[in-house]
Amino acid sequence: MYQFEPCSYPAEARGVVEDHGYAMAISRTTGIRAPLIQRPSSRLFFMSVRSFGVFAGTFLLFNLLQLPTNVALASKDKSDSWGAGFAVELPYAEADVASVVQSIADDHIIHGTYVYEREKILNDAVSANFSSFFGAWQGQGHAFYKVRKDALAPRNFKESADIGEISVRYVVHGTSPNSTHLEILAVFVEDGTKRVHPSNISVESAEFTEIQNQLQTLQRDRQRTETALAERRREEEQAAAAAKQTNEETTAYEAVESSLTSLQKRASELQRTLEVRIQNSDTELKAAPFHSSASLAKLPLNSDLLVEIVTTYWYGVETVDGHRGWVRRDQVGPLP
Repeated sequence: MYQFEPCSYPAEARGVVEDHGYAMAISRTTGIRAPLIQRPSSRLFFMSVRSFGVFAGTFLLFNLLQLPTNVALASKDKSDSWGAGFAVELPYAEADVASVVQSIADDHIIHGTYVYEREKILNDAVSANFSSFFGAWQGQGHAFYKVRKDALAPRNFKESADIGEISVRYVVHGTSPNSTHLEILAVFVEDGTKRVHPSNISVESAEFTEIQNQLQTLQRDRQRTETALAERRREEEQAAAAAKQTNEETTAYEAVESSLTSLQKRASELQRTLEVRIQNSDTELKAAPFHSSASLAKLPLNSDLLVEIVTTYWYGVETVDGHRGWVRRDQVGPLP
């Protein structure tokens, strides 16, 4: 929630503003200044019935004459917004508010006022580093200025009826990391008489509306950017996770393939180790690993045998047709 509070003119201009403020309050309410009437004396008189009637009429007339003055004073209380300025606490960092205020000061428009009915935008304003009316800012924070010269009786400035200069001052002061105090004050000063005409807050309110709109746009853009960045980070994390999983699966597959290749190679080596080929045409398949044992069959040259038992001088083998027996190791050799 925004918190609003009044803002005032510099001390050197306050007397002029207050005097005109009071006169304007009376003219807006009654159109004339109320005469000052002295209260009747409290002396008691002895009166006849006729005298009493005259007195009662006089008393009634007195009260009627007092009524415009009372109304004017009440109206003056209601017109206190003249020259009050504008102040608000904003839920934004000082850097953000200062950036937006500088942008508004550079937009060449005095918002909330105009000169001609057919053109209700007052252009040709310029950003300034100081104002001849406000002087140098001595308080906390930073001051920004926007000035429009040669303005003819601009609207929403009290009793403006001549050519002069409009000055708008913005004061930006950070009160916490995410809170900033903003003050806006606008005046119209006649070139010739140097008479000061305060704003009825229309200018300050319109300027603040522009600032508020830009701050909200800045916040929305920042949120959209943060959302987009978060979404991009999420997609990148998902892509990285998928790539990691693919890499792990590829590594695992390569490891399995390598292991399978190794197994196949080892199996081939084992097969070459367990199989032998007959290299002697007189090789016999023996019933036992002894020279004197019975011969089971004569093995043809270059036939292959599967080695099942290994001893120092003999192999226990199986032929391709399923016969088992023994052959001497010096009669066989490895497969090519």
